[in-house]
Amino acid sequence: MSVGRAWRILPAIGGGAVLLVVAALRLHTQLTGVEGSLTGVRCQVSDTSDRDDPAYTCTGSFHPADRTFFIPYLEVGTTFPTAKPQEPVTVLVDGPGADTAVVPGKEAWLPQGLAGLVLLPAGIFMAVRGGGRRTPAVA
Repeated sequence: MSVGRAWRILPAIGGGAVLLVVAALRLHTQLTGVEGSLTGVRCQVSDTSDRDDPAYTCTGSFHPADRTFFIPYLEVGTTFPTAKPQEPVTVLVDGPGADTAVVPGKEAWLPQGLAGLVLLPAGIFMAVRGGGRRTPAVA
């Protein structure tokens, strides 16, 4: 395997695996997490957003709906694509020890999951396929 070929295969396999893990963790939080409110919200424009269409990353403190615990500082692991959110923001966390929250909805995990499902098999296919270009035999 050439170095140039490895530079195409390894990012596809590694990136696909990382994206699938991120999607699985966010989906797990949505299915089993504790719902509550993010208050004291401080937002800034995300580094990855477009200049004409900003997305916001936010931090704040968290209270679950039943008020059984309190998290004084929490980052939201997903962006808010439409506008700066108004308080209180509904989010989900894994529990009292969480340091990251996820917004409800499939937008929190579906894009990463789909990208991982494309990249990982593509990388594996490139690795298994082997030698790349083959020259025809001359008779």
